[in-house]
Amino acid sequence: MTRELEKIARVYGGMNLKKQRKKRQKLIIKDLCVEYARNSTLHGLRYVTASGLTLIEKLFWMSTCLMSVALCGYFIGNVYQKWTTSPVIVSISEKLVSVNDVPFPSVTICPQIKTLSDQYNFSHNINQSISKNFTFDEYEEDLNKLLDISQVCKYNTSLFTSNRNFTDSKMLQNIGMVAPLYPETFDSCYWQNNKVNCNIFKIVFTAEGLCFNMNGISPNEMFQNTEKEILSLNSNSIRGWSMETGYSDLEKDPFPKRGNENHASPDLEIFLRSREIDRDPLCNGLKSGFEIYLHHPADYPQSSLYHYSAVNGEVTTLAVSLHAQSTSDSLARYSPDVRQCYFQSDRYLRYFKNYTTKNCKAECLSNYTQEHCGCVGFYMPHDNSSLFCAENKMDCMRKAYNKMVQKQLPVELGLDMPVSGCHCLPACESIEYDAEVLKTAFITENFEVQRRCHYHGISSSCYYYSLDFEEEYNISKVEIYFKKSQFMSFHRSELFGITDLLANIGGILDLFLGFSFLSLVEILYFITLRLGVAIRRDIVEEKKK
Repeated sequence: MTRELEKIARVYGGMNLKKQRKKRQKLIIKDLCVEYARNSTLHGLRYVTASGLTLIEKLFWMSTCLMSVALCGYFIGNVYQKWTTSPVIVSISEKLVSVNDVPFPSVTICPQIKTLSDQYNFSHNINQSISKNFTFDEYEEDLNKLLDISQVCKYNTSLFTSNRNFTDSKMLQNIGMVAPLYPETFDSCYWQNNKVNCNIFKIVFTAEGLCFNMNGISPNEMFQNTEKEILSLNSNSIRGWSMETGYSDLEKDPFPKRGNENHASPDLEIFLRSREIDRDPLCNGLKSGFEIYLHHPADYPQSSLYHYSAVNGEVTTLAVSLHAQSTSDSLARYSPDVRQCYFQSDRYLRYFKNYTTKNCKAECLSNYTQEHCGCVGFYMPHDNSSLFCAENKMDCMRKAYNKMVQKQLPVELGLDMPVSGCHCLPACESIEYDAEVLKTAFITENFEVQRRCHYHGISSSCYYYSLDFEEEYNISKVEIYFKKSQFMSFHRSELFGITDLLANIGGILDLFLGFSFLSLVEILYFITLRLGVAIRRDIVEEKKK
């Protein structure tokens, strides 16, 4: 019985000892809080525990401190949200961009005459097919050729009953065999005041049909995993230039070509020509002359609504401006959605080696058309398994394009919506071109006089000439040069880095609480080292008793 009572006494004694220890530790913590409040460097906190103040005064200072903490939390939350959602700023760069440091724009020229009359009379073949009621069983090859060419002639083929949904590369042959080539398109070309062969323009197929491109990179350096028949394979290779680093000073004759600063003469002069006899009323008959597109050399050459026109009998002068944008390397740690651009390593394109916005959109349109129609346009990038869309798929192609634009629109407007668009953000290092247009009359007769006198020497006889072959042609001239030798550029950089975040948070804490880094050390000191020492001292004293 005695042992049991002793055991019970020890148990209750131990429990009582633990309660006393907890009570003492609570008192230690309370004393430390009071000591911290009295000695803290934070403004106003000492008045909460100061002796000699009434309860109302203490409550006033306590509510003031709590309100300051709440305001700190609110404003720090705003700063953090700004840091996470808008850490990037686009500002005007302090350095001007020289035209010697950027490529001359790639120039794509598309004749508005799609067929040569002595090669293929589109209107005549249309009339023949309708009046004689040609059928595919009897005239399959002829009708296929007619329907292929009708795509670049923008002619509605609904009058024909066709069973074709798809076609192959034969379509490119049909379009190219009847289109105007170098002799029917170019009279002469000059680069930086030196006459050059007009084969500096390479053949390329766009939605406008057969066109000519100058200063674009070669298909082998532009494409991957794709068929390259839509671009000329004999294009120049890149020399002394890259997308990331620009031009190298070691290369004397780099490619892509770059412009000139002197403004003494246009960088590029082209004399274009077309025959009036080749104009076909049913094949793009409402347009004449040439459409001109300016774009980056790494961009896939394609026609678009935004173009410049060179009309017969006129001099078209294009004064080019460039819009360059660079990005700080420190932004690489942010996601593309935050910085609103792609570095070259961020976005993989299936068909293109270099990321540009236009390449991304061209690939997206090709993929979208393939997905919805089972084929692609003859001018779209594609692999060797893709078929071209024939006349029966034209309506499907238009609908696919409209659907793609509708899905892409919220992304381009910056709307926060779950869409499956192309998400073709700008490249972090990008250059875009624009031009001011000046048009004046081109006197063909004087042009012929000057040319004959140049070749045959100045004499009275050179003024009396027969136009001979040239009288069939309408001549127009295109001049392209940079408007200025230097341009302003934009730079994308951090608006809010880690240092800025800490500085802003520190400023808010200091404004409302008088808080500093030493204040943080002081808090850590009281809740770790000071508290630990006090509890240890209490345990030692308890054992002594």
